[in-house]
This record gives sequence, structure tokens and C-alpha cells, in this order.
Amino acid sequence: MSYKLVENPIMANRENISISFTPEQAAFLAGCVKSGRYQSTSEVVREAVRMLEHQIERREAELARVRAMIQEGADQLDRGEVVDGETFFREWDEELEEFAGPKGE
Repeated sequence: MSYKLVENPIMANRENISISFTPEQAAFLAGCVKSGRYQSTSEVVREAVRMLEHQIERREAELARVRAMIQEGADQLDRGEVVDGETFFREWDEELEEFAGPKGE
């Protein structure tokens, strides 16, 4: 990969990077430009990079959320705040029955 700082007022703060694509990827990029939605292949690639950045951010946020839930469960276990499976499912069934109302309604 080669990097070159571009001194163009229209494209300020941009770098030229040489990358390779498979023929299928190149055809896809060309199709995106040909559709009129994008003015250049670079514009397509920049959008793809932005989408990847957002996807990674969402994954990291979800991972942090899951880790926090696991830690919360581990902390509850350490404090002895646990219910055995049989009790849990019995109470769950009772709640579902209350939610559903009397049978026959």
C-alpha cells in the first residue's frame, strides 16, 4: 500500500491509497458509480468504510452490554442471589398463567 497526502482544496484532508479488488468487487464498485448514486469509486469506498466503522462500533457496544450482563449475573451469584432451575420455571409458569388470565377466556 502506498500513501500520498493530497493537496487539493476540494478534497482536503484526504490520502491516496492504492488498493486491489477482485474483478467481482471492481464490477460492483463500477455498478455503484454507473447507477448515479455515487460520483466516483472513491466515494463508494469511503461510504463502505464509514459503514464498517459503524458496524464495528455497534458490535463493540453490544459486546460491552453482554459483558456487563454477565458480570451482573456473576455478582448476583457471588451474593447468593440465585434461584434453582425448578423454582425459576415454576414461578415463570405462574406468571405466564396470570398474564394469560383464567382459562377459557
